[in-house]
Amino acid sequence: MAPIRSPFQKAVSNLKAPSAAAYVQADWDAAYKSATPTVEDTRLYEAAKWIAAEAEEGRKRFSSPAFGPLSAEWATILAVAALNREYRTAVNLRSEALKKRGAAEPFISMDAMAGVRISSDTGQHFTVEDLAESSTDLTENWLFDAMTATGMNPPPNELSVHAVEAGRAYSFRKSLNTLWNQARHEGWYFEQGPDGISRWNPGSRQDMILNQTWLQRQQSNLMNYPNIDSSVWPKLTVSQRRKRARTHGATSVKRSGNTVKVKVSSPSYLSAWPPHYAIEKSALEGSFLRDFLGTDMPKIAGVTVSMLLLAWHLVLDIAKELSKGVELPSLLSPERAEHLALSLPARVLKDALMQGIPASLEIASAIIDFLTFELKNGSNEKGNRGLWSAPLIKVPNRDDYLLPLPALETSNPARKVEAWLEKGGIDDANPVTTRGILYETLYRSRVKEEIDKNKKFNSASAAEHGIKPTKGFKEEIDLLVCFGGFCIVGEVKLFLMPTEPAERARYDGKLESAAKQAKRKAEALKAKPEVAAATLGISVQEASTLEYLPLVVTAQNYGFSTRVEDVLVVEAEFLKMYLSGSDIVVGRAIQFGSSRTVDQTRQYYANEAGAAGNFVKEASSPYVLTRISERFVWATSPFPTLAHAGATLAVPVFRDVSGNERRRAQSLIDLLSPTRA
Repeated sequence: MAPIRSPFQKAVSNLKAPSAAAYVQADWDAAYKSATPTVEDTRLYEAAKWIAAEAEEGRKRFSSPAFGPLSAEWATILAVAALNREYRTAVNLRSEALKKRGAAEPFISMDAMAGVRISSDTGQHFTVEDLAESSTDLTENWLFDAMTATGMNPPPNELSVHAVEAGRAYSFRKSLNTLWNQARHEGWYFEQGPDGISRWNPGSRQDMILNQTWLQRQQSNLMNYPNIDSSVWPKLTVSQRRKRARTHGATSVKRSGNTVKVKVSSPSYLSAWPPHYAIEKSALEGSFLRDFLGTDMPKIAGVTVSMLLLAWHLVLDIAKELSKGVELPSLLSPERAEHLALSLPARVLKDALMQGIPASLEIASAIIDFLTFELKNGSNEKGNRGLWSAPLIKVPNRDDYLLPLPALETSNPARKVEAWLEKGGIDDANPVTTRGILYETLYRSRVKEEIDKNKKFNSASAAEHGIKPTKGFKEEIDLLVCFGGFCIVGEVKLFLMPTEPAERARYDGKLESAAKQAKRKAEALKAKPEVAAATLGISVQEASTLEYLPLVVTAQNYGFSTRVEDVLVVEAEFLKMYLSGSDIVVGRAIQFGSSRTVDQTRQYYANEAGAAGNFVKEASSPYVLTRISERFVWATSPFPTLAHAGATLAVPVFRDVSGNERRRAQSLIDLLSPTRA
């Protein structure tokens, strides 16, 4: 990560970004000339000039608005139609890639399944999730412009020209914004070769691999519980499957004239693979969010996360069923655009939610409003994650909604639930429904339970209630665990997993603050061993001989295994598993075309002394991360340019398991009963 440290970086932090129309090169020149620039400063300065030149050419090349003479209504419809068409095309490409891989390799690791990359005709490498993220984000920019469009109504008979032009314009703009954020926050820089090609690289390849590893592990972690369900699902009867999934879904959706007919009934559940809803629900139940799923939201009375999840998947049902009847056309009439955008009358959506959740008209209406996309305006920032948490797009001047497939299908379940909780009033700003305190309390209880059950421990102990401030000891300690002469002093944090450069920069600041707190508290406890003795039920003499280890314990993966202010950052789930003493699943493979899986396990220690002796080493270089990070290889991907001869980006590409791992997993799969397929 690249924190702002130098005078130059501080001076330009308040200047307009080079991708903005109001960017002034002279201001940047003056700031650079007045500084004694570091290598990083020079890289940032050159990056700003490069991006500014591209942005200027982009404003000349693309008209404004980019979607031509369309009204707000049709500019909005075209935005979602273009998004859905691009996403469906990418999904088709991935399906072909997986079929080819399945023919060559009988099984694949779950990590690799989450990171399958496809290649475009231009040589770009990306996952479907990459494309879904970038396309959905640029669509939000398109929707922003569409809201103020003043074009003609009705639209022209052919819209594909406007769709292509707008897609290029917003994609180019989004690419430059992303590149600038990477340069600004993560030190990305370019080197120009004799051929005139600008080759962009991250400021730290190691940091980028770590970022990708944390994201990859989060996706794999979210599949831990669903994988258990997947092995059980084929053995269940249809009635048992309904109890584990939904009792109602949108089982038939047909477009008829200007309306849509939706049939809500019990799904058949005939497939041997669990449905999307069951997988996502199971993922959440196995995550740090499980304790908040059934909590009523103060700002939307009578509604819980569980109800919102049901509503989300009813909408997804409708979107998928509507898509089945819509081909991917090369030419785009207004009618085809509306069908591709999956337009749906508000009354039909309301009726479907009333039947499928089920809910009253008032609750169904409130849920629709809650899940309706809003442009950020300064007063609605809290919990507003754009289309990723609110995928219903209201058509201007009409009582219809549009359904963006990539947001509905690929939205990270943990991130959208975090957004819902914040938007619904369940956050740390509300003392009645504070998440952090509840999470800390439950986490301490679960850690203590694991320690008590650990037969490899003899004298380990944990403070069930932490340590509260007193007159004689001013510090509040979230987590206190003693084993093998070690005493962990943990600062527990419930942070949202960052996914883009600016978020990561803010998160780094939070980690730094948490690390300083953990270090201060560990030193305070070391100075007063009687406090630890009284809390843990040990003698003062024993407490005075303990090695006090400050830790930052995060609910998410970001930062895991790194040191901040010389304090180790550890993922909460890893720490709990480590203290449980059980063999830990470090990898999972799945056989193509079946629900059969095989796990790789690892024992971290044989006794309490071993647990203490191995902890720092295992937490600093955990196999659960290195098995992922070691599979990345570097490739280059073309970057669009208008002002330069050409450009490429360095991208990490994820490979599947090694040959030895593959043979080991194959031998285990061969032992599985054929009846489990």
